[in-house]
Amino acid sequence: MYRAALILEGGALRGQYTAGVLDTFLKHDIHFELVVGVSAGALCGTNYLSEQIGRTNTINTKHRQDKNYISLRRAFKRQDIINLDYLFAPHSGDWENFDERTYRSSTSEFVVVATALASGQAVYFRHPQGRDLVADLKASSAMPFISAPAVTNAGVCLDGGIADSIPFAYAQKRGFDQIVVVRTRERTYRKNPTSAVLRRAYQHSFAEYPAFASTASARPEMYNQQAAQLQQLEQQGQVFVIAPQEPVTVGRLERDVNKLTALHQTGMAEAEAALPGMQAYLSHASED
Repeated sequence: MYRAALILEGGALRGQYTAGVLDTFLKHDIHFELVVGVSAGALCGTNYLSEQIGRTNTINTKHRQDKNYISLRRAFKRQDIINLDYLFAPHSGDWENFDERTYRSSTSEFVVVATALASGQAVYFRHPQGRDLVADLKASSAMPFISAPAVTNAGVCLDGGIADSIPFAYAQKRGFDQIVVVRTRERTYRKNPTSAVLRRAYQHSFAEYPAFASTASARPEMYNQQAAQLQQLEQQGQVFVIAPQEPVTVGRLERDVNKLTALHQTGMAEAEAALPGMQAYLSHASED
């Protein structure tokens, strides 16, 4: 257990990369005092705390075509495209059920990031359990326009990436000076500015929540600033980043199981290669 923070970026099924990284950590019995996840990063994080090696990859590859799990048709009913109720419900057959007992007993603190509609600011759910866990994961993963806002103890929320896409600053504010960040985009990736059409769509669809509409419209600038700052901190040796070495071509709702499998393998291989450097960083930081 490192007295360090692990930050997990979102990205829907690009989270296969994160799943590969976390599976490698589990194989080497590597754990962190704080784990913070956004959207798909949060989903991967639950399986990391439950110590279920391969669960994310198995479900995403063997059950990708199961419409009870992932279906665009759910969006027409303002439901999450990825059915988290189904994901955490008990099943038989080759579906690996979530080990909530191990998750609950984990000595790591787990934080799920979402965006509150009322304030347009990030909210951080600390180690949710039971129904709260699923509700908070829904909030973190719910996409604007196509998902209904999720009801949480912090009010109605949507996608955590809207307000805090790569929440390393949260870990810094919590007093962690050892931070490992797992990205789902290559280091040089930057978002294009929000178009005028999309900006008006936010203003129209979220007229009751102007703060959220403003935050959502400004997301590319926030994201790009975080990415640039993260690169600078990495160069200064203040954080350790594991990111895809090549641009990820897997789509957010990728249907090609071979590509999903390959991305998971890439995450495992690149994490394995990064382990000596990461462990040196964590050991050096703890000595300081």
